[in-house]
Amino acid sequence: MKLSLLDIALWALDPMLRLVLVLVLTLKIRWRVVPWFATWIAYGLLYTLSCFLAYRLGSKENYRVVYWIGALGDFLLQIAVVAEIARSALKRDGRWVEGAKKTLIPFLTLGPTFAVVLTIWITPAASNVLDGLAARASLFSTVLVCFLFVAVIRAMQKLGLDWRSYIARESLGLTVWTLSAFAIDTLHAYWRTTEHFGLLENMRNSVYQGVLLFWCIAFWLPEPEAPTLPSNLEEDYRRLTQQ
Repeated sequence: MKLSLLDIALWALDPMLRLVLVLVLTLKIRWRVVPWFATWIAYGLLYTLSCFLAYRLGSKENYRVVYWIGALGDFLLQIAVVAEIARSALKRDGRWVEGAKKTLIPFLTLGPTFAVVLTIWITPAASNVLDGLAARASLFSTVLVCFLFVAVIRAMQKLGLDWRSYIARESLGLTVWTLSAFAIDTLHAYWRTTEHFGLLENMRNSVYQGVLLFWCIAFWLPEPEAPTLPSNLEEDYRRLTQQ
């Protein structure tokens, strides 16, 4: 496969932005706030470089092995990031915020079911069985992560939780990324856009790089200070939450 100048530019920009974000998370010590997110970004940097080296120095088979093993690790880390957001946003003092579980359960039930039905129903635009299974696996993971993340975002919105924190900034970027990835994977798998594969992948990469740039700025800037309660109200609030 011959890469165009745009393909090469987008591929080169991706690890550069990931590296900048890793430096921001490290130098500003934001990784302590979002450890799984920082791990996912650092893993993505190594994954991208490994894929590039496998593509340039190895065979198609080597590249495919590196790509899919790395994709599995990326998927598992995305689940960990969603869990990290849920824990940080929907728990207070080790306890779930009242109403959080009831908001999450319908999404957590519907998400895997919808992902399975969709991946069985679609007919991937693939030249062989292996590529078809790979396309189904990619769509399944995207749909599942998307549903899990939408569940957490919906719960945060319904419960009126703070959207100014680093967790909220992480969530905003992931919202844009997961929805765009879902749309592109659906176009690949359902509409059989074989002739537009490169264009759609460039769109995917461009969106993700825009999100990476947003995260670089968002995690560099300080987090707004939470308003403090008067001492008497703070004591009342502590007693209520412990009941």
